[in-house]
Amino acid sequence: MDDLFNAAAVLPLALPFLIRLAATPDVTVRADLIELLWLAAELTHPVDEDSDIAVLMRGREADHPERARCRAVFAEQARVIHGLLSDPALPVDVLTPDRRAALLAAAGSR
Repeated sequence: MDDLFNAAAVLPLALPFLIRLAATPDVTVRADLIELLWLAAELTHPVDEDSDIAVLMRGREADHPERARCRAVFAEQARVIHGLLSDPALPVDVLTPDRRAALLAAAGSR
């Protein structure tokens, strides 16, 4: 992540790998990867340009093209994300309802 409220420009390049890795059941850092994906999903959703506070904290969409690129990656990887979210072996505390909803929204399932 670039700073507290913005994704780094390299994130769209790393996301496909991170998504596939998080979907692999025997990865020991799976919970951490899911948390990172959730954070990426939250940081890359569109900013309400009519909200002065949102623009002040996160900047304008035009100034952060990496957000749109990350959204495109989440959409491209929707099948993998849905597989991850439907894994019955995934502990409930790893994927809270809020995190699940954010990842579904990022994958295009609202």
